[in-house]
Amino acid sequence: MIKIKDLPAPTELTDELIEQLTEEFKLTDKAVWKKEYISKQLLAMSEGKCCFSECKLVEEGKYLEVEHFYPKSIYPDEVLKWENLLPISSAVNKAKLDHDTKIEPIINPRFDDPKKHLAFRAYRFKGKDEIGNTTIEVLNLNDTNLWVNKRFEIGNYAVERLEEISKDLEEYDDSTNKTTVKKNKIIRKLRNLFHEGTPKAEYSSVVASYILHDNDYEIIKNLLIKNDLWDDEFKELEQQLKFCALDVIS
Repeated sequence: MIKIKDLPAPTELTDELIEQLTEEFKLTDKAVWKKEYISKQLLAMSEGKCCFSECKLVEEGKYLEVEHFYPKSIYPDEVLKWENLLPISSAVNKAKLDHDTKIEPIINPRFDDPKKHLAFRAYRFKGKDEIGNTTIEVLNLNDTNLWVNKRFEIGNYAVERLEEISKDLEEYDDSTNKTTVKKNKIIRKLRNLFHEGTPKAEYSSVVASYILHDNDYEIIKNLLIKNDLWDDEFKELEQQLKFCALDVIS
């Protein structure tokens, strides 16, 4: 989970329309939030991901649902309040149901920084405080089949690639024949890997967290600096990794 962008409401969603549709919902229970312009702006907020699980939405088996952070069943007047809407996967939405987030708060990644409340341990979320623990339980974020196995698969693969790049870079550093071909191959692999831990990528917090907390990361960074290869692009990618990363508890 990472902090997502807080984008303005779509221009189509005027105050008059919000009032009209809210009254319609209260009278008919109709899904008045199912508007393409609402879904499109919510997807842009989260780079097309579920704001809680970070799975990609609008893919086979993963459907966008509009999340009412304060449940519409309890707070119908907020059914179309823009600040109350989030992009969510059906699995997480089903787990949350009508949990009253005003009485028992959970993380709202649109306004809260998840890293203040969550860490990773063995690819499972660990709460740093009561809000973190409540978030994990309410959203069922440590379900093994739904989420933990996928985090392990993606995170472990990233760490294995990091180890391979570290070995390649050590060989390059020790070599007396530092060819452009070898250098470019290493740089390309590393940049591609780092991009998988940036906000647009699926499960970016997993990849970023386990890359930054791996010993091979420091080895790679130091060798790149030594060989004058740690350029502005890598510096920017590192900042994006840090934005997405949670603490990793051993």
